[in-house]
Amino acid sequence: MDNKQINLEVITKQYRKKGAAAKGFRTVNSLIKDNKIVSLRILLRDHKENPIDSIREVNERDNIDFYIDYFSILEIGLIANYIPNPLPVKTEREIDFILKNEFVNKYFTEYYPLILPQLLLKQISSKRDGQYFYRSNIKNSTALFDRFLMLNQIVKNDDDIDQFLWFLDDGWTSGYSISDFWEVLSNRDIIKYKLGSSNKHPLNSALWGFIKYIQFLSDFANLLRDSKEDSLLQSAFWHHQSYWFDHMKEKIGDIIKIGISNIRQSMSYISSEEIIHDKKSFLTSSDDIEKWRTDTSQLEGVEADIKYLLDGKLGEPLKSFFYESK
Repeated sequence: MDNKQINLEVITKQYRKKGAAAKGFRTVNSLIKDNKIVSLRILLRDHKENPIDSIREVNERDNIDFYIDYFSILEIGLIANYIPNPLPVKTEREIDFILKNEFVNKYFTEYYPLILPQLLLKQISSKRDGQYFYRSNIKNSTALFDRFLMLNQIVKNDDDIDQFLWFLDDGWTSGYSISDFWEVLSNRDIIKYKLGSSNKHPLNSALWGFIKYIQFLSDFANLLRDSKEDSLLQSAFWHHQSYWFDHMKEKIGDIIKIGISNIRQSMSYISSEEIIHDKKSFLTSSDDIEKWRTDTSQLEGVEADIKYLLDGKLGEPLKSFFYESK
Protein backbone atom coordinates (compact mmCIF):
# COMPACT_ATOMS: atom_id res chain seq x y z
CA MET A 1 0.00 0.00 0.00
CA ASP A 2 1.52 3.35 -1.02
CA ASN A 3 1.53 6.58 0.97
CA LYS A 4 -1.40 8.12 -0.90
CA GLN A 5 -3.63 5.13 -0.17
CA ILE A 6 -2.60 5.26 3.49
CA ASN A 7 -3.38 8.99 3.55
CA LEU A 8 -6.84 8.33 2.12
CA GLU A 9 -7.57 5.69 4.73
CA VAL A 10 -6.51 8.05 7.52
CA ILE A 11 -8.69 10.86 6.18
CA THR A 12 -11.66 8.54 5.69
CA LYS A 13 -11.32 7.17 9.20
CA GLN A 14 -11.01 10.65 10.72
CA TYR A 15 -13.56 12.59 8.65
CA ARG A 16 -16.05 10.00 7.46
CA LYS A 17 -16.20 6.91 9.67
CA LYS A 18 -16.53 8.39 13.12
CA GLY A 19 -18.19 11.18 15.03
CA ALA A 20 -20.64 13.62 13.49
CA ALA A 21 -19.74 12.75 9.88
CA ALA A 22 -20.57 9.08 10.43
CA LYS A 23 -23.95 10.08 11.88
CA GLY A 24 -24.53 12.38 8.93
CA PHE A 25 -23.81 9.57 6.49
CA ARG A 26 -26.19 7.19 8.27
CA THR A 27 -28.98 9.79 8.22
CA VAL A 28 -28.64 10.71 4.54
CA ASN A 29 -27.94 7.18 3.37
CA SER A 30 -30.97 5.70 5.13
CA LEU A 31 -33.34 8.46 3.93
CA ILE A 32 -32.20 7.99 0.33
CA LYS A 33 -32.26 4.18 0.40
CA ASP A 34 -35.65 4.10 2.13
CA ASN A 35 -36.96 6.61 -0.43
CA LYS A 36 -38.07 9.02 2.31
CA ILE A 37 -38.07 11.93 -0.12
CA VAL A 38 -40.29 14.25 1.90
CA SER A 39 -38.26 13.78 5.08
CA LEU A 40 -35.00 14.44 3.25
CA ARG A 41 -36.39 17.54 1.51
CA ILE A 42 -37.64 18.97 4.82
CA LEU A 43 -34.42 18.21 6.66
CA LEU A 44 -32.23 19.79 3.96
CA ARG A 45 -34.37 22.88 3.39
CA ASP A 46 -33.06 26.43 3.15
CA HIS A 47 -33.17 27.80 6.71
CA LYS A 48 -33.58 31.37 5.39
CA GLU A 49 -36.97 30.41 3.92
CA ASN A 50 -38.07 27.97 6.60
CA PRO A 51 -36.16 28.35 9.91
CA ILE A 52 -34.65 25.40 11.77
CA ASP A 53 -36.32 25.38 15.16
CA SER A 54 -35.81 21.95 16.73
CA ILE A 55 -32.59 20.84 18.40
CA ARG A 56 -32.92 17.49 16.65
CA GLU A 57 -32.88 19.12 13.23
CA VAL A 58 -29.97 21.38 14.18
CA ASN A 59 -27.95 18.35 15.25
CA GLU A 60 -28.85 16.29 12.19
CA ARG A 61 -27.93 19.13 9.82
CA ASP A 62 -24.67 19.71 11.69
CA ASN A 63 -23.84 16.03 11.22
CA ILE A 64 -24.60 16.26 7.51
CA ASP A 65 -22.41 19.37 7.25
CA PHE A 66 -19.54 17.38 8.74
CA TYR A 67 -20.18 14.60 6.25
CA ILE A 68 -20.23 16.94 3.25
CA ASP A 69 -17.04 18.53 4.56
CA TYR A 70 -15.40 15.13 4.10
CA PHE A 71 -15.98 15.44 0.35
CA SER A 72 -14.47 18.93 0.37
CA ILE A 73 -11.38 17.59 2.10
CA LEU A 74 -11.11 14.80 -0.48
CA GLU A 75 -11.08 17.36 -3.29
CA ILE A 76 -8.36 19.42 -1.61
CA GLY A 77 -6.42 16.19 -1.04
CA LEU A 78 -6.63 15.44 -4.77
CA ILE A 79 -5.37 18.91 -5.66
CA ALA A 80 -2.50 18.53 -3.17
CA ASN A 81 -1.51 15.14 -4.65
CA TYR A 82 -2.07 13.78 -1.16
CA ILE A 83 -4.48 10.95 -1.99
CA PRO A 84 -4.94 8.60 -4.99
CA ASN A 85 -6.14 10.08 -8.27
CA PRO A 86 -8.48 8.53 -9.29
CA LEU A 87 -10.13 7.57 -6.01
CA PRO A 88 -11.05 3.93 -5.32
CA VAL A 89 -14.25 2.78 -7.03
CA LYS A 90 -16.02 2.29 -3.69
CA THR A 91 -15.38 5.92 -2.75
CA GLU A 92 -16.49 7.11 -6.18
CA ARG A 93 -19.75 5.21 -5.88
CA GLU A 94 -20.50 6.79 -2.51
CA ILE A 95 -19.78 10.26 -3.87
CA ASP A 96 -22.03 9.65 -6.86
CA PHE A 97 -24.86 8.14 -4.80
CA ILE A 98 -24.93 10.85 -2.14
CA LEU A 99 -24.01 14.05 -3.93
CA LYS A 100 -26.22 13.43 -6.99
CA ASN A 101 -29.32 13.09 -4.85
CA GLU A 102 -31.67 15.97 -5.72
CA PHE A 103 -32.04 17.36 -2.21
CA VAL A 104 -28.47 16.80 -1.08
CA ASN A 105 -27.31 18.45 -4.30
CA LYS A 106 -29.52 21.51 -3.77
CA TYR A 107 -28.19 21.78 -0.22
CA PHE A 108 -24.56 22.34 -1.29
CA THR A 109 -25.13 23.95 -4.71
CA GLU A 110 -28.07 26.34 -4.15
CA TYR A 111 -28.85 26.87 -0.46
CA TYR A 112 -25.27 26.84 0.88
CA PRO A 113 -23.01 26.88 -2.21
CA LEU A 114 -19.76 24.97 -1.76
CA ILE A 115 -17.54 24.67 -4.80
CA LEU A 116 -15.27 21.89 -3.49
CA PRO A 117 -17.89 19.08 -3.34
CA GLN A 118 -19.35 20.38 -6.61
CA LEU A 119 -15.94 20.02 -8.25
CA LEU A 120 -15.45 16.54 -6.81
CA LEU A 121 -18.81 15.36 -8.14
CA LYS A 122 -18.09 16.91 -11.53
CA GLN A 123 -14.78 15.05 -11.76
CA ILE A 124 -16.32 11.75 -10.71
CA SER A 125 -19.21 12.14 -13.15
CA SER A 126 -17.03 13.02 -16.15
CA LYS A 127 -14.28 10.50 -15.45
CA ARG A 128 -12.99 8.53 -18.37
CA ASP A 129 -9.87 6.38 -18.03
CA GLY A 130 -7.03 7.46 -15.80
CA GLN A 131 -6.82 10.50 -13.54
CA TYR A 132 -9.47 13.19 -13.10
CA PHE A 133 -6.79 15.78 -13.83
CA TYR A 134 -3.02 15.91 -13.89
CA ARG A 135 -0.99 17.80 -11.29
CA SER A 136 2.78 17.81 -11.22
CA ASN A 137 4.39 17.31 -7.83
CA ILE A 138 4.35 20.60 -5.95
CA LYS A 139 7.02 21.34 -3.39
CA ASN A 140 5.74 21.21 0.21
CA SER A 141 2.17 20.31 -0.83
CA THR A 142 2.09 17.39 1.63
CA ALA A 143 3.32 19.54 4.51
CA LEU A 144 0.87 22.30 3.63
CA PHE A 145 -2.04 19.85 3.48
CA ASP A 146 -1.04 18.39 6.85
CA ARG A 147 -1.11 21.92 8.31
CA PHE A 148 -4.53 22.46 6.77
CA LEU A 149 -5.84 19.25 8.36
CA MET A 150 -4.46 20.26 11.75
CA LEU A 151 -6.11 23.69 11.63
CA ASN A 152 -9.36 22.20 10.37
CA GLN A 153 -9.41 19.64 13.15
CA ILE A 154 -8.97 22.30 15.81
CA VAL A 155 -11.66 24.64 14.54
CA LYS A 156 -14.14 21.82 13.87
CA ASN A 157 -13.87 20.42 17.39
CA ASP A 158 -14.27 23.62 19.39
CA ASP A 159 -17.72 24.18 20.91
CA ASP A 160 -17.12 27.89 21.46
CA ILE A 161 -16.17 28.50 17.82
CA ASP A 162 -19.19 26.44 16.81
CA GLN A 163 -21.43 28.71 18.89
CA PHE A 164 -19.95 31.86 17.35
CA LEU A 165 -20.35 30.50 13.81
CA TRP A 166 -23.90 29.39 14.61
CA PHE A 167 -24.77 32.98 15.51
CA LEU A 168 -22.93 34.21 12.40
CA ASP A 169 -25.14 31.86 10.35
CA ASP A 170 -28.31 33.49 11.80
CA GLY A 171 -28.83 30.72 14.34
CA TRP A 172 -30.54 31.22 17.71
CA THR A 173 -29.59 29.66 21.06
CA SER A 174 -31.76 30.06 24.18
CA GLY A 175 -33.39 33.14 22.71
CA TYR A 176 -30.11 34.84 21.76
CA SER A 177 -28.94 35.71 18.25
CA ILE A 178 -26.15 37.49 16.40
CA SER A 179 -27.59 40.90 17.25
CA ASP A 180 -27.21 40.12 20.97
CA PHE A 181 -23.64 39.05 20.38
CA TRP A 182 -22.81 42.28 18.53
CA GLU A 183 -24.07 44.19 21.56
CA VAL A 184 -21.66 42.24 23.74
CA LEU A 185 -18.76 42.76 21.38
CA SER A 186 -19.32 46.52 21.20
CA ASN A 187 -19.40 47.01 24.98
CA ARG A 188 -16.08 46.78 26.83
CA ASP A 189 -17.68 46.46 30.28
CA ILE A 190 -19.88 43.55 29.19
CA ILE A 191 -16.87 41.84 27.59
CA LYS A 192 -14.85 42.17 30.79
CA TYR A 193 -17.71 40.68 32.79
CA LYS A 194 -18.27 37.78 30.42
CA LEU A 195 -14.58 36.91 30.04
CA GLY A 196 -14.47 36.43 33.79
CA SER A 197 -17.67 34.35 33.88
CA SER A 198 -18.57 30.77 33.04
CA ASN A 199 -18.67 30.09 29.29
CA LYS A 200 -21.81 27.95 29.59
CA HIS A 201 -23.97 30.92 28.62
CA PRO A 202 -24.29 31.05 24.80
CA LEU A 203 -23.07 34.66 24.62
CA ASN A 204 -20.06 33.86 26.80
CA SER A 205 -19.29 30.84 24.64
CA ALA A 206 -19.67 32.88 21.45
CA LEU A 207 -17.29 35.52 22.83
CA TRP A 208 -14.61 32.91 23.47
CA GLY A 209 -15.40 31.43 20.08
CA PHE A 210 -14.85 34.81 18.44
CA ILE A 211 -11.46 35.18 20.16
CA LYS A 212 -10.36 31.70 19.13
CA TYR A 213 -11.72 32.03 15.61
CA ILE A 214 -9.80 35.28 15.12
CA GLN A 215 -6.62 33.44 16.12
CA PHE A 216 -7.54 30.61 13.76
CA LEU A 217 -7.96 33.13 10.93
CA SER A 218 -4.49 34.48 11.61
CA ASP A 219 -3.01 30.97 11.42
CA PHE A 220 -5.10 30.20 8.34
CA ALA A 221 -3.88 33.37 6.61
CA ASN A 222 -0.30 32.28 7.24
CA LEU A 223 -1.07 28.90 5.68
CA LEU A 224 -2.40 30.61 2.56
CA ARG A 225 0.59 32.92 2.33
CA ASP A 226 2.90 29.92 2.57
CA SER A 227 0.90 28.29 -0.27
CA LYS A 228 1.33 31.17 -2.72
CA GLU A 229 3.61 29.17 -5.04
CA ASP A 230 0.67 26.86 -5.78
CA SER A 231 -2.25 29.19 -6.48
CA LEU A 232 -4.70 26.33 -7.08
CA LEU A 233 -4.00 24.66 -3.74
CA GLN A 234 -4.03 28.05 -2.03
CA SER A 235 -7.42 28.76 -3.59
CA ALA A 236 -8.77 25.36 -2.54
CA PHE A 237 -7.73 26.03 1.06
CA TRP A 238 -9.43 29.44 0.87
CA HIS A 239 -12.68 27.98 -0.46
CA HIS A 240 -12.86 25.60 2.47
CA GLN A 241 -13.63 28.61 4.70
CA SER A 242 -15.14 30.93 2.08
CA TYR A 243 -18.72 30.37 3.28
CA TRP A 244 -17.79 32.09 6.54
CA PHE A 245 -15.74 34.78 4.82
CA ASP A 246 -18.85 35.77 2.85
CA HIS A 247 -20.84 35.98 6.08
CA MET A 248 -18.16 38.09 7.72
CA LYS A 249 -18.21 40.53 4.79
CA GLU A 250 -21.98 40.85 4.97
CA LYS A 251 -22.50 41.08 8.71
CA ILE A 252 -19.39 42.16 10.59
CA GLY A 253 -17.74 45.18 8.97
CA ASP A 254 -16.12 47.53 11.48
CA ILE A 255 -17.38 45.46 14.42
CA ILE A 256 -14.26 43.27 14.08
CA LYS A 257 -11.91 46.16 14.77
CA ILE A 258 -14.09 47.47 17.60
CA GLY A 259 -14.54 44.01 19.09
CA ILE A 260 -10.87 43.04 19.02
CA SER A 261 -9.90 46.39 20.53
CA ASN A 262 -12.47 46.01 23.31
CA ILE A 263 -11.41 42.42 24.00
CA ARG A 264 -7.75 43.38 24.20
CA GLN A 265 -8.47 46.17 26.66
CA SER A 266 -10.78 43.93 28.70
CA MET A 267 -8.11 41.21 28.84
CA SER A 268 -5.74 43.60 30.58
CA TYR A 269 -7.95 43.33 33.69
CA ILE A 270 -8.06 39.52 33.77
CA SER A 271 -5.35 37.09 34.84
CA SER A 272 -3.87 34.58 32.40
CA GLU A 273 -5.19 31.73 34.56
CA GLU A 274 -8.75 32.92 33.95
CA ILE A 275 -8.19 33.25 30.21
CA ILE A 276 -6.80 29.72 29.79
CA HIS A 277 -10.10 28.04 30.57
CA ASP A 278 -10.24 24.92 28.40
CA LYS A 279 -7.93 22.43 26.73
CA LYS A 280 -9.22 23.15 23.23
CA SER A 281 -8.40 26.85 23.38
CA PHE A 282 -5.88 28.42 21.02
CA LEU A 283 -4.88 30.58 24.01
CA THR A 284 -2.99 27.95 25.99
CA SER A 285 0.18 29.83 26.87
CA SER A 286 0.59 32.75 29.28
CA ASP A 287 3.31 34.14 27.02
CA ASP A 288 1.00 34.03 23.99
CA ILE A 289 -1.74 35.74 25.95
CA GLU A 290 0.59 38.47 27.15
CA LYS A 291 1.76 39.08 23.59
CA TRP A 292 -1.81 39.10 22.29
CA ARG A 293 -2.79 41.44 25.11
CA THR A 294 0.05 43.93 25.14
CA ASP A 295 1.62 44.00 21.67
CA THR A 296 -0.27 46.61 19.65
CA SER A 297 1.21 45.29 16.42
CA GLN A 298 -0.65 42.02 17.01
CA LEU A 299 -3.97 43.80 16.61
CA GLU A 300 -2.82 45.36 13.37
CA GLY A 301 -1.64 41.95 12.19
CA VAL A 302 -4.99 40.32 12.90
CA GLU A 303 -6.82 43.04 11.03
CA ALA A 304 -4.44 42.64 8.08
CA ASP A 305 -4.98 38.86 8.13
CA ILE A 306 -8.75 39.27 8.02
CA LYS A 307 -8.56 41.83 5.21
CA TYR A 308 -6.32 39.41 3.29
CA LEU A 309 -8.73 36.50 3.76
CA LEU A 310 -11.81 38.49 2.78
CA ASP A 311 -10.28 39.27 -0.61
CA GLY A 312 -12.33 37.20 -3.03
CA LYS A 313 -9.46 37.12 -5.52
CA LEU A 314 -8.01 34.19 -3.58
CA GLY A 315 -10.96 32.12 -4.76
CA GLU A 316 -10.53 32.79 -8.47
CA PRO A 317 -8.00 30.04 -9.39
CA LEU A 318 -10.28 27.24 -8.15
CA LYS A 319 -13.30 28.80 -9.87
CA SER A 320 -11.35 28.86 -13.14
CA PHE A 321 -10.29 25.26 -12.58
CA PHE A 322 -13.92 24.30 -11.96
CA TYR A 323 -15.20 25.87 -15.17
CA GLU A 324 -12.32 24.48 -17.20
CA SER A 325 -12.91 20.93 -15.92
CA LYS A 326 -14.71 18.65 -18.36
